[in-house]
Amino acid sequence: MGICCSKAKAAAGGEQLDDDEQAFPWMHDDVFHHHLWTSAAASIHTKQGWKGANQDAMTVCQDFAGHKGHIFCGVFDGHGPLGREVARHVRDTLPMKLSSALKPETEGDHLSTDTLMKLKAEENLSTDSLRLRAEEDPSSNTDLDSSDKSDSTSLSDDTSDEKHLLSTWRNMLVKTFEQMDEELRQHSGIDCICSGTTAVTAVRQGDHLFIANLGDSRAVLCTRDSKDRLIPVQLTTDLKPDLPGELARILNCKGRVFAMDDEPDVARMWLPEQDAPGLAMARAFGDLCLKNHGLICTPEVYYRKISEKDEFLVLATDGIWDVLSNKEVVKMVCSAKDPSKAARQLIERAVRAWRRKYPTSMVDDCAAVCLFLNRPPAHDQQAVPSSFTGSFRKVLSGEAPEVWRALEGVARANSVMRLPRMLSWRRRSNSLSLDQDQDDRD
Repeated sequence: MGICCSKAKAAAGGEQLDDDEQAFPWMHDDVFHHHLWTSAAASIHTKQGWKGANQDAMTVCQDFAGHKGHIFCGVFDGHGPLGREVARHVRDTLPMKLSSALKPETEGDHLSTDTLMKLKAEENLSTDSLRLRAEEDPSSNTDLDSSDKSDSTSLSDDTSDEKHLLSTWRNMLVKTFEQMDEELRQHSGIDCICSGTTAVTAVRQGDHLFIANLGDSRAVLCTRDSKDRLIPVQLTTDLKPDLPGELARILNCKGRVFAMDDEPDVARMWLPEQDAPGLAMARAFGDLCLKNHGLICTPEVYYRKISEKDEFLVLATDGIWDVLSNKEVVKMVCSAKDPSKAARQLIERAVRAWRRKYPTSMVDDCAAVCLFLNRPPAHDQQAVPSSFTGSFRKVLSGEAPEVWRALEGVARANSVMRLPRMLSWRRRSNSLSLDQDQDDRD
């Protein structure tokens, strides 16, 4: 069972709409949120920013790949002229690709955790590369204090079977992400030359938690310390272009990294001979113009052995992390009286923080998934009626307007700043081809 959601189309002229005006049945539907909470112990929400159409998307897939109790969830932050389409396409396609890799080859055979543990690792990975880690760069991980680091789980304490399990999952996730990027390259309906999306995904398989991160969205875990206090643990690294490892790769591929004068704290990735596109991340799906200059689609994969002290996981786009710290996010989710609406309250808090901290900037799109880890899902709950799912899918499949205003005005940190000249030439070429076809018909 899968539950996918994003936003309805923006109004003409980029006018911001209230949630009630979006015509989404799930946005205020208590039955939907209650079902999602009781069946998958999850809460989801998204809100359009002030840049135009909402380019964020997210998904929660219950009983993932046909395995009862397994859950896949993810958030995707699109950028560029077709970022909305890229994010939604990845949201809908990536889980299916990963599910196909997980499903048994023969009907009736179940690919369990025990089976995965017995699979031979395809490559030898060092302990350091597989450890739950965080870069020391303060610009990307502002909340990694001693409590975060001390609670990180090292594979040196894991069994050999768990190392093999992680190695198998890492190979599978990397391969699936690469296939997804190649499909975008071949997709005739989405021009990914200068459009793309981040992705941070999580798969829960019993007490095993696997995180795959591509870009600057983030996964944060809420757990308890030795004194039973709630603390945040950042499970992913914000993959910015100025991180030492990312920067070295980009420069080796003749790409450039520098910040603009009006936003000196935002490092961006540029083409060798053009001040474009100015991508604010070092890894992403799409963005084909940068793929030969250091941008990659290989995710960083992280592992967590879930314990009884772990409370919930938050996956969110940078619209939340730009204005709220890890501790603030954990506190906000914990304070929600109705956990099924925790993601909504978190995003509402983030929007208020945007208006307070950056009153002259455009509020970014926000999307969040809160996955509660120690609440057993109620599988005996009645499923959501098919008519509701059908109407929900129908709304999502509506024709999207060509609204993308991230190159207009000034936002605190647009993911992409300028379109390269090759894209402008391509558009002119397409226009000339259409004119020539019209002349031939005449």
